[in-house]
Amino acid sequence: MKRGMKLKALFALFAIAISGSLASAQSGTLRLTLDDALRIAMDENLSVKIADEEIARVDWLRKENWYMLLPSATGNAQYTNNVLKPVFFSDFFPGGKMEVGSTHSYAVTGTVQVPLVAMALYKSIQLSEIDMKAALESARSTKIDLIMQVKNSFYGILMLEESLDVLSQSYKNARETADNIKNMYDNGLAAEYDMLRSDVAVRNILPMITQAENGLELSKMQLKVLLSLDIDTPIELIGDISSYRSQIENSLISNKLDLSGNSDIRSLEIQIEKMNKSFEAIRAQRLPSLAGFANYQLQTQSQEFTFRTVWSNSFAVGLAIQVPIFNKLSTSMKEKQVKVGLSQLQYQRELLNNSLKLAATNSLNEMTRNKIQMTSDEQAVKQAEKGYEIAKVRYSTGAGTLLELNDTEMALTNSKLNLNQTIYNYIKAKNEYEKVLGQDNINQK
Repeated sequence: MKRGMKLKALFALFAIAISGSLASAQSGTLRLTLDDALRIAMDENLSVKIADEEIARVDWLRKENWYMLLPSATGNAQYTNNVLKPVFFSDFFPGGKMEVGSTHSYAVTGTVQVPLVAMALYKSIQLSEIDMKAALESARSTKIDLIMQVKNSFYGILMLEESLDVLSQSYKNARETADNIKNMYDNGLAAEYDMLRSDVAVRNILPMITQAENGLELSKMQLKVLLSLDIDTPIELIGDISSYRSQIENSLISNKLDLSGNSDIRSLEIQIEKMNKSFEAIRAQRLPSLAGFANYQLQTQSQEFTFRTVWSNSFAVGLAIQVPIFNKLSTSMKEKQVKVGLSQLQYQRELLNNSLKLAATNSLNEMTRNKIQMTSDEQAVKQAEKGYEIAKVRYSTGAGTLLELNDTEMALTNSKLNLNQTIYNYIKAKNEYEKVLGQDNINQK
């Protein structure tokens, strides 16, 4: 009896454990490092998938142009009812004419044609290869932009989480101060004004905490959109923005600008290459084209609608050359248009190069400024912490005022928030700089 009760108890504990693990799995939180977030983005982001589909589309277009070099075959079947038959005129026939042919005629024709010399077709194939390069670069640009967005969003969430911790600590300090003053007031050691002022200070922090929580939730939703995750999926980011401080302190900021990897520059160069090839394709329209052909025909005629007649066939092969002579100056006008478009692209490349140099220089300046600012903010935090501790002692001994204590506590909170913001600003500037340079290494932090 006791053994049966023990077994039931074990089964009950086992069931409770299973149900608990299932509930934990259903409500599990997705824990992400930056590398995890970047990998998920590269695999699941819809913009990346659209770019990959564009590559597949252009690849099929490229293959279609290559297949244009293969022979083409067509078949044709024709039935003709000669309601009024054609006539042959001659003085040897009664009435001077004679009908020829039969009422019903049938013909089956097969034709094979293969291009032998067609420069315009070859240039079209080369253009499709350039289109593939453009599609690949467009996909690369999409990924580079996505990397920057994911990094900014990831570190933005870490910054908001630490800022929320700072505000929570500020609320805890203000609450502790308010409680102490309340006890002192109850014992006749503090003025009512101080008690009211300390309580107001506590209440003023609550809206800031609520605002930070809302901002944090919105930032997490934005990251989920970038990762193509369900909005309701709970996520937890692994890391903290404070650990980035050592990387900033040890970082070496180089002023050498190499824009050869910039995606916008590379895309524009591909456009210039395509424009040059388009000019060659248009010029190739002036050249003759040569094609080989083979033609087979099977035909018969009869007075009655029947196929039981004698069929005859014929077969011919040959070469067909087409020489453009005059096309109303259309080719010349197209060439001039392409030349103008090419000049525009050259100017755009120079303008873009200057703009990117300016953007990269601005990002470098921001990185330098925030690196210097971080050192100042760190000192400010240390001084604010020391000032707050001194103010607490002074107030508890009656040497200081509540206003002094509140000011030092607010200064401590602001200095910590400023430090977090400075670190995040450095990270954003660094991400923007990497985007301008066209760095697409997802493992680079």
